[in-house]
Amino acid sequence: MFNAWSKDNNVPTFGYDANSDAVAAIAEGYGGTISQHADVQAYLTLRVLRNALDGADVDTGIGTADDAGNVLSDDVYVYKEDERSYYALNVAVTADNYQDFTDSTKIYEPVSKQLDESAHATKKVWLNIYNASDNFLSATYQPLLQNYDDVLNLDIDYIGGDGQTESNVTNRLGNPGQYDAFAINMVKTDNAASYTALLSQ
Repeated sequence: MFNAWSKDNNVPTFGYDANSDAVAAIAEGYGGTISQHADVQAYLTLRVLRNALDGADVDTGIGTADDAGNVLSDDVYVYKEDERSYYALNVAVTADNYQDFTDSTKIYEPVSKQLDESAHATKKVWLNIYNASDNFLSATYQPLLQNYDDVLNLDIDYIGGDGQTESNVTNRLGNPGQYDAFAINMVKTDNAASYTALLSQ
């Protein structure tokens, strides 16, 4: 819409996800977009896994520095205790700051320090992304996960689903015993039994 009409007619256009095309378009007059702090989202995903595998406090490397010095400031995430959930906070991307967001796959510097493998042994993880064709998930979130997995000593098999059927994902979980952990993003939230049946074998 921006390229076809809004740019020529000087109509402010805004979007979501801060993907590279949208950020680049801000220089051409695109009004702005929202960053979901995908770098923090990806880190939180793998950090919670790492902490569980280490038997560490869930806040390690998040609100409390880990032994490498990784820690997040409270202006980029929030923890909701009643939901037992971490959330990355959104940030407006505008003409004033868009240059800070031109590389959507750059890991967040405060949590970029390598963990010592002697204290945090490499673990094998199965992680699925429910829709491999989703632009945000495939072009931003998964590359960020792949940038963090080495930092956190995680050997991850990434499984991209079709966004439509659970079997497109579960059919690729053939040997659960080879993994230390699973990060499951279901296509439909009422299909947990599809996974637990496989993992209980």
